[in-house]
Amino acid sequence: MKVNSKVFKRIFFVFLGFVLLSTVHADESYLPDESITEKIKKTKKDDQKSNNWELKGTLSSNSSFTNNKNYVGQTDGSIYQFNIITEEEVNFRKGQHELLNNLKIKYGLSKTPQLEEIFKSQDQFKYLGTYLYRLKKIPWLGPFGRLSFSTSLFSGYYVSPNNEDLLFNYRDGSTDTRSLEANKRYKIVDPFEPMTIRGNYGFFANPYDNKKLKLNLKLGVGFQKIITCNGFVLADDSSTSIIEFKQLEDSDESGLEFETDVAGMINDNIQWSLVANLFLPLKDSESDDDIEGIDKMSTDIEGKISSKITKNISLDYFLILKRLPMIVDEWQIQNGVVVSISYDLF
Repeated sequence: MKVNSKVFKRIFFVFLGFVLLSTVHADESYLPDESITEKIKKTKKDDQKSNNWELKGTLSSNSSFTNNKNYVGQTDGSIYQFNIITEEEVNFRKGQHELLNNLKIKYGLSKTPQLEEIFKSQDQFKYLGTYLYRLKKIPWLGPFGRLSFSTSLFSGYYVSPNNEDLLFNYRDGSTDTRSLEANKRYKIVDPFEPMTIRGNYGFFANPYDNKKLKLNLKLGVGFQKIITCNGFVLADDSSTSIIEFKQLEDSDESGLEFETDVAGMINDNIQWSLVANLFLPLKDSESDDDIEGIDKMSTDIEGKISSKITKNISLDYFLILKRLPMIVDEWQIQNGVVVSISYDLF
């Protein structure tokens, strides 16, 4: 019987491959050549060296639309809201050293039936730079240093649907009364006002760092400097008919700072995070008899729960609580539910 040479070659190579495969599986003590192992280790080390830098960038936006007609407790008309958020990170890690840089910009516009003009609902520019040194024997613990800068990018205005009288209280004790027509804007702060610069150093700990739970704690001493440009902030007394404003003041403070940053995942689609920062001044440039002791403490809390709908779309609930007694001695509260569309820039 004549056998085709091509068929014979195929059978031979299949048989040879089967023999070699069986030999490798039979010898379970097989180890790669030492030179190959060293090459693999060297390649991994080279990859780690080339990956010291980490770049992240996210652009996201959310919007909402509501229309009311003959709805009890609501003004007839439409409510529009649009927000855009961008966040970038440039991080460097090598050995026990980490340098983390974070930039976040938020801007939002809103339109309600009570007001004729569109007004801004969000305006934030914030940079945070942090240096960490991880102890060799306890890598989740070590000293840190940090510098932050936050402000708003655009002018701020006061606008009302009604004709109102405005009372401006200047820091030198003088006052000024002005009349404002309905739906007319009155500028109360310039761009980049107020500007807050903070720096601190101390010790950090992040005993948990996995997908399910991440915990970062920081405790140290630091300073806070608030720079103003003669702007005003709403400080109204509800018992009077006139709308009152207080002139902003520069301030320098130093004291203790504590921060906790915790985040986690409930499942693959639901994530949550909570950041709380407390700054207690022990020394300041201004002595205000109305604010003493722990009442001078600045508080900044931000929480978020995010549920992924698709890769780039999520349903988010956010909560922001702020109290800056040297600017305005009232709790600033913002919360809401939004559908966000995000895109990774790099």
